[in-house]
Amino acid sequence: MEFFKTYFYWMLWAFGLLMLMFFYIHRIKKIRTFLLGAGTGLTALFLLHFYGGLIGCTPTLCLTNLLTCGLFGIPGAALLILEQALIK
Repeated sequence: MEFFKTYFYWMLWAFGLLMLMFFYIHRIKKIRTFLLGAGTGLTALFLLHFYGGLIGCTPTLCLTNLLTCGLFGIPGAALLILEQALIK
């Protein structure tokens, strides 16, 4: 069962990166779109860190989580919630 969790986790990462590249390539204002996505993702991470106890998800503010939410935005925060749900 652990193999499937790991496999599914890496498949989510690969799919997310492909969708992210596709999304940013087709945008006219790439920098502004990236900064807006990174800002909302980091805001979501901080809100989850401080108030996530209400929903049972309190991710730490480590470099990996910051990069995940900084690159993926809100879907990155959702990925962290899904990751914690799969681990438990």
